[in-house]
Amino acid sequence: MVSMKEVEEQLQHVGCNYKMWGRAEIRELSNVLMPDEKIAQAVNGTYEGGFALLCVTAYRVLLIDRKPMLLTVEDIRYDMMSEVDFHNRLLGASIRIFTPMRNLVFNSWSNVRLRKSVNYIQQRVMEIRHHDVSSQQMQGQLAGTPQPLQNPTLQPQFATQGQAQTGPTQPYVPSTYYASTPFRSRRRRFPTFY
Repeated sequence: MVSMKEVEEQLQHVGCNYKMWGRAEIRELSNVLMPDEKIAQAVNGTYEGGFALLCVTAYRVLLIDRKPMLLTVEDIRYDMMSEVDFHNRLLGASIRIFTPMRNLVFNSWSNVRLRKSVNYIQQRVMEIRHHDVSSQQMQGQLAGTPQPLQNPTLQPQFATQGQAQTGPTQPYVPSTYYASTPFRSRRRRFPTFY
């Protein structure tokens, strides 16, 4: 649990300290954040359940919706994300976060803040994916066998029925399902007229 004063300071640091709208969500944010978690961006907007606060931290994306006698907190980790779409319109913007289990659509009238949030999310997802690939390569090097990315001609050979297995095989490197899914990001572009 983080104190309310720390949350206010972090929000002021990123330029997202709201004085009127979203105060209940900000108070709830102090209960949700971990002690060493830093806020990278926060933006008010709407989703399928109504008004909410989308908070982007170094570890996860939080959606907080606080109403009288109702609390919704959605926690989406970066390694779970498979695709992030950003749509910018004249009077608002929207972000779609796709995971293997759920899709989140969040709309906001603050195009700039939502764009900064999307850029940060893309950066963190790519860092995590790159770290996962490099750790798999490192595990392969420690095991003493080359990885497919280092030697693309080396392929595992499987024994058929009645034959002994010959040739080098590659060790099984455990990985999370979410980190091995491809990541896509799309932005809608306006047509150019000549």
